[in-house]
Amino acid sequence: MASFIRIQEFIQTYAENIAEVLDLDVTVLDGNGIRIGGTGYYRDSIGKSAPEGSFFRMILETGKPGMIYDMKKNESQCMGCKFMNQCKELATIGFPILKKEQPIGVVGIIGFSPEQKEKMIINSDKLIRFLQHMSMLLENKLVVLDFGNNMDCKIQEDMPLSAKRVSFESIIGRNSGLQEVIKKARRIVNSPSTVLIRGKSGTGKELLAKAIHYESERRMHAFVAINCAAIPENLLESELFGYEGGAFTGSRREGSIGKFELANKGTIFLDEIGDMPLFLQSKLLRVLQEKEIERVGGKKAIPVNVRVIAATHQNLEEMVQQGSFREDLYYRLNVIPLYMKPLKERRDDISLYLNYFLRKHGRIMNRNFLRIDPMLERWLVQYDWPGNIRQLENAIEYMVNMAESETISFQDIPDYLLQQEDIPVNQKGLSLEQMVSEYEKNIIQSYFLAEKYRNDKEQIALELQISLSTLYRKLEKYKLC
Repeated sequence: MASFIRIQEFIQTYAENIAEVLDLDVTVLDGNGIRIGGTGYYRDSIGKSAPEGSFFRMILETGKPGMIYDMKKNESQCMGCKFMNQCKELATIGFPILKKEQPIGVVGIIGFSPEQKEKMIINSDKLIRFLQHMSMLLENKLVVLDFGNNMDCKIQEDMPLSAKRVSFESIIGRNSGLQEVIKKARRIVNSPSTVLIRGKSGTGKELLAKAIHYESERRMHAFVAINCAAIPENLLESELFGYEGGAFTGSRREGSIGKFELANKGTIFLDEIGDMPLFLQSKLLRVLQEKEIERVGGKKAIPVNVRVIAATHQNLEEMVQQGSFREDLYYRLNVIPLYMKPLKERRDDISLYLNYFLRKHGRIMNRNFLRIDPMLERWLVQYDWPGNIRQLENAIEYMVNMAESETISFQDIPDYLLQQEDIPVNQKGLSLEQMVSEYEKNIIQSYFLAEKYRNDKEQIALELQISLSTLYRKLEKYKLC
């Protein structure tokens, strides 16, 4: 239980958050069957031992996940539990926490009411996958503790607090080019080839990388993310490859493993790969070619089995020509290129994101009945969003905080969205008639992109106070149909 004690506060907080979102109770046991986290009925049992012969004890022994729909049935795995007749559980799902493929604990979800039982039966597959991710998170936390790793640049651990796993279905987007990217990504989830995801900051490159990992056969192992631009040059090598004790001034006496070793059998996500210094690029190239790493100050090669996914917003082709990025590394990384379009090229998706983030932050702030004024929604759809999805979420979160009524309006949006760049009005050199036509085209297009009016031409014509035949003529004129 020693290792679990060090993260018990994290486990309990995480369990409570999950219980609140799922409306199901959660419990976590260590390798000795001691309850180290729990909600609801099991909150008062923290520190106590689970009964011998119980379902979770069986999972500890076998290392296999399981689910029970009816505790009282003769074939139930709970038949050996001496407290079976007093048990109030109606349904239970348990998943082992593994370390080096050995069970060291159990995490479980429990339903005590008929409604909760029905929910668990309907969503059993999703809940089992979620417990799998939770198990991996706890394992990764323990691995980091064991190796005394620097927690300022920690292993990726922002697991979703819902039964929905990180998957391709988690990525929001219509037929704006995104589905074609996802289609390609689905084909290569189990390929050992490197992937290079291109796109502006905030377009969802890391989310796509996670989906590739969690849809692959490597999903039982770690997804480790590291931002190559966020770590000082002199520390990046040891962060990636680890170091031996005494390798440099200030290093730990026992040394430390790097991100590649943490990601062994899993996936490493190298974000902002274009910012990697040249001297490290050659070492990364060797890792990709030889499938082994060498710690800083070390003398032996350590084999690693890691899927590499890299990402950048930079023009690597230009960097290759300028000599700031190795050509051989570029070709080694760019085996499977995927491109995430900026939001301004995916205007059809903006309404989806507006509604998604409105619901998300509405729930967080206990404001579940907010809506966006249709005129504001059309305006937001036409905004270019230079910060892409990240900026859009930031703006929605601000609006949810500022809204004084249940309808978010222009008075609630961040000031910076209304600030215009100091550029000539007629930058394209259009005539007045052309500018008016372009303005009219943008207005009509914004109605078709707004969720409220999508494809409802009669409603749009009514809102614009024009006849349906006039609308059709303008759609044909601007090639919008």
